[in-house]
Amino acid sequence: MKLKNLILLGVLLLPLFACNDADTDYTTETKLIIDIPTKSYLVDLSESPETYHFDGVGIFCLGYSDELKKCPGDVVQIIPGAGSTISFEALQNSETIEKLQLVIAYKTQGDDDYQQIHSVNLLQDGSFLNSATHSLVLDDVLAPLINRLNENPRYFISIEINGLANFKLSSDAQFTIPLIIESEYNSPRFTL
Repeated sequence: MKLKNLILLGVLLLPLFACNDADTDYTTETKLIIDIPTKSYLVDLSESPETYHFDGVGIFCLGYSDELKKCPGDVVQIIPGAGSTISFEALQNSETIEKLQLVIAYKTQGDDDYQQIHSVNLLQDGSFLNSATHSLVLDDVLAPLINRLNENPRYFISIEINGLANFKLSSDAQFTIPLIIESEYNSPRFTL
């Protein structure tokens, strides 16, 4: 009888020792792509024959995007991937962008105005973008944006560009940010 009780006790305790904690941490790799429509205006400068000023704004919210819907559970951390770029794919042979400024701002859903996070000149003196070099790597520039997204992925983010070109820029600029999103899924183990 003792042996039978020991075997029964062992069978009852076996599932208790066999339980492992469920893996509730997930990482999702995604690429956030924001198209920024641009408009150009002829500038009257006596030093160059034809110069156009251009500007454009792209607005997104990571919390409401399809990229975040792929993540199970709550976002724990957002990590930038390598290879964030801004590109002007439609540049032709003699078309050049001589000045380019990037302004990143954010706001909550209830706010009326955007608060600036970061403003940076992307083209240093003497550098330019043309059909051969139509994109810039922005990995070093995006740290303030990623910090703000980690604070709250539901912030509305405004990405504004402006600059000078030797042609009337009417095509979109494309802002690409590879992201690694760490999320945690908490589900009840037992329900009644």
